[in-house]
Amino acid sequence: MTSTTATNILQPLKATPAPSYSYWREEGENSGSEGSNEHSPTQSGTCIDDDELKNYECAVCFEIMDTPVGCGSCQTRFCRPCLEHVAKQGGARPMCSHCRSPFTLESIQVDEALQEEMKNCMETVLCPFRGCGKKIPINAIKLHVVQCDHIKMKCKFSEWGCEWIGKKKDLEHHDNNECEFRNGMGRLVNAIREKTFSQSETIIRMQGTSINQAVDRNTRHMLMARGRNAGNIFDVLAMSYEAVCFPGRFAASKEIWGDMIDPVQHTMRAYAMTFNVLLVFPLILCVGKLPFWMAIDLSNMSSHGIAKHGLAVLWEEFASSIVASVYTLSALFCAMYDGPLETRWTRYAVPGTNKSYPFMRDCTAFFVFLGYYSFVEYMDFWPGIALLLCTLSFTVSFSSCVAAILEKVSGSQADTLKICKMWPIIVFALRYSFLHQVCLFSQALKGVIFLRLARHASVKHLNANFTLEETECFFSAIPPSIYVAIGVAMTAMDIKNGVVKDWMTAVNAWLVGPCFVACFNLLTYVFYWFGQASGDSIYEEGKRNERIQSNNLLPSRRPVFTGVVITFLALFYVVFIVCV
Repeated sequence: MTSTTATNILQPLKATPAPSYSYWREEGENSGSEGSNEHSPTQSGTCIDDDELKNYECAVCFEIMDTPVGCGSCQTRFCRPCLEHVAKQGGARPMCSHCRSPFTLESIQVDEALQEEMKNCMETVLCPFRGCGKKIPINAIKLHVVQCDHIKMKCKFSEWGCEWIGKKKDLEHHDNNECEFRNGMGRLVNAIREKTFSQSETIIRMQGTSINQAVDRNTRHMLMARGRNAGNIFDVLAMSYEAVCFPGRFAASKEIWGDMIDPVQHTMRAYAMTFNVLLVFPLILCVGKLPFWMAIDLSNMSSHGIAKHGLAVLWEEFASSIVASVYTLSALFCAMYDGPLETRWTRYAVPGTNKSYPFMRDCTAFFVFLGYYSFVEYMDFWPGIALLLCTLSFTVSFSSCVAAILEKVSGSQADTLKICKMWPIIVFALRYSFLHQVCLFSQALKGVIFLRLARHASVKHLNANFTLEETECFFSAIPPSIYVAIGVAMTAMDIKNGVVKDWMTAVNAWLVGPCFVACFNLLTYVFYWFGQASGDSIYEEGKRNERIQSNNLLPSRRPVFTGVVITFLALFYVVFIVCV
C-alpha cells in the first residue's frame, strides 16, 4: 500500500487504469446506440479492413502491436512484452504459444519490415474506449490509449475500499464530490500510510545497519584471508587450534583462512604448504632450543674456566648444537631449492641415462636425519628416546588430526598429509634417529636390509603400512642385490670381529634391527590412525554442537572436548621440549 522512490519520499496516492475486463456499456446504452463500439476494443468500428487489421494484432493479447517480434520459427507476430513474458514463464524450455517450438529471449527477432509498414500505415481505427469515437492512425493508437479521457480508471483509494470505476474525465468530480475518503477517511488513510512508511524506513535503516556490519565483517575477513600465509608458522598454528578446538566455527568462517584450506587454488600449493610447515615445526622447535641450551651452559661457565680450557672445550661442548643448526638450515635450503611445488619433489635427469631421480628429496632427508640425530646426541639415552617418541606422536598424530578436519571442511581427498613433500622426509629422519639411539647404526642398517629384502621377496603379501614404503626415500631406490652384498659384508665383519660365534648369534644379530624397525613403523601407523580417527570425531562432535537460528548457521562457541584434549597434549609436548 506504500510506495517509495530513490529519495525515500512518500508518494501521494494516484488513480490507476482499470483492468481490461472493465470495459462496460454506459447506463441506458444498447448495442445499437450511436457512437458505441459493439465489438472488441481494437476491432470495433474500424476504418481498416478486418483481415488487414489482424496483421497488426498480437497473437497473445490481441491488441495492436507496438514492436512486432517473432519466436524465430514461425510467422506469427507478438508484442515484445507478451513474448518475453511467455519466455520467462516457460521455465528452462519455453515454447512459442502458436507453433510450440522452443525459443529463448536471445532468439526473439524484431520484424523490422512489419514495424516499418505499421509506421507508414495511414489507416485508422476507432478508439477502443466507448464514448470516445475518435479515429486514430495505427501508429498512434498506443499513445492515444494512454491519454484518452474515456479510459476507465479506479479511484486512488481503491486499495482502501473505494469501489468506484469510471472514465478518466469524471475522476476529478469523483475525488472532490463523491468519494467517501475525500475528507476524514482520506486523512486517516494518509496518516496510516505515513506511519507505515516511517516504520518501514526504520526497518530499512536497521537492515541497512546490519548489512553494513556484515559488509564490514566480510571486509575484515577478506583482509585477514589476504594476510594469511601458509608459510607463516604462527598462522598455521592458529588455524590448527581453531580447527581442532572449534571445528563448527572454523567451518562456518573457513573463507578467512584463504588458500590455506583450499585444495584447488594454485594446484594445492598453499594447502600443502600448511601441512609441510606443521610437519617441520617440531624440528624447528627442537633445533631452535639448542642455542638457548648453549647460552645457558655458556653463562654457567666462568671466564677463568673458558680461558683455562680454551676454544677446544667450547667446541666440544657446543658442537652438537652448532652442527644440528647447520644440518637443519641445509635441509631447509634443499627443500626451498627444489622448487615451488609442495606436493612432490622435482626429479632431475640422471647423467648418462634416460631416468630421473629426486636428488633434493634424499639430501633433505639426510640433513633432517642428521639434525635430529645431533639434537638427540646432546641429551642422555632415556630423555633422547622419550623426546623422539613425543616428537613422533606430535608430528604424526596432531598433523593427521588437523588434516582429517581440513579434509572434511574443504571436501578434499583423503590422506592429503601423505602427499605433502615433507611427510616422507620427517618420518624417515625420526625413524632412523630413533633406531640409532636404540640399537646403533649397524643394527638399524640390518633392519633396513632385512625389511627391504622381505619387501622385494613378497611385495603382494607384506603390508605397506608395515614398511611405510613412501617414507623410505633413497632406501627404496637401492636394488636388492646391493642389499644382499651389504648384508654379506656385514656378516663377514661380525664373524671376523668375533661378534657372531654361531648361527644362533647370527640370527639374533639380524633380528634385533628388523624388530625395532617394524615396531617403529607400526607405532607410526598407529599414531597416524589415531590422528585421523580423532579428527573425524572432532569434526562430527563440532557438527553436533552447531545450532540453527533464523535459517542461519550459528556455530557453537563451546570447544570440543576431544579437541581440547588433543590441544592439551600438543601443548604438553611443547612444554616438554622447552623444559626437558
